[in-house]
Amino acid sequence: MKTRVSALVPFVVFAVLGPTLGTSEADDHGFPDKAVVLYELNEQAQITATKHRIASSGLEGKASRGTPLCSEKLMAYAETFYLVNFGITVKDASRCSVVAFGQSDLDLGAFPFEGTIGGTFYVVVNSDLTNLTDAPELFVMAGIFEGTIQVSDPDRVIIDIRRGSTFTPMEVLPGFPGGVPPPATFTGKFRLPFKLHHIAVYKKDNGRPVAVRPDERALGDPTVRVEVNFD
Repeated sequence: MKTRVSALVPFVVFAVLGPTLGTSEADDHGFPDKAVVLYELNEQAQITATKHRIASSGLEGKASRGTPLCSEKLMAYAETFYLVNFGITVKDASRCSVVAFGQSDLDLGAFPFEGTIGGTFYVVVNSDLTNLTDAPELFVMAGIFEGTIQVSDPDRVIIDIRRGSTFTPMEVLPGFPGGVPPPATFTGKFRLPFKLHHIAVYKKDNGRPVAVRPDERALGDPTVRVEVNFD
């Protein structure tokens, strides 16, 4: 999701916060721990006559083990299911991969902007059959998500996902004990990249800029970072 950022933003941020740009792959920028982190790989958007921004995008990222999208039981079952039924070895990882296809509707009529998001998500794993080098793609679970968003950040580079937004699993690997997991509510943020002295950065919650890492780009372009925490 990309909104227009004022040309004064880089100057204001730099002048107020100083010249230091924090970055660290070890502590994930110093952002607080997130249950799910996704990156927007592509997007198409249109502005309607009623000043609504309608967009669709594809996202990919990771969910931490032990969260509603990546339970320990589900991942252990996935390994057993594919090995026993197909002789496929699932690559074990500390995080599950999540692929999402989303839509958004943001009302640009009056600030703060309000809107909705929704779409489908898939939890996937890698295996020796699909390709251990390629991105994960083997099905584990699928469902839908929906929620409400608000842009109240004065620089318009942070979009809040409001409380009550929901991931609803709809399908899981056959035979999984307990069946399809229950819905899970969440909150989160979209962090839009912008340039500060020719460097692509995100804005942290404390207002400080942090450099976009090489692994936060798609085909070289800085991506929107989506952070999710479950209630």
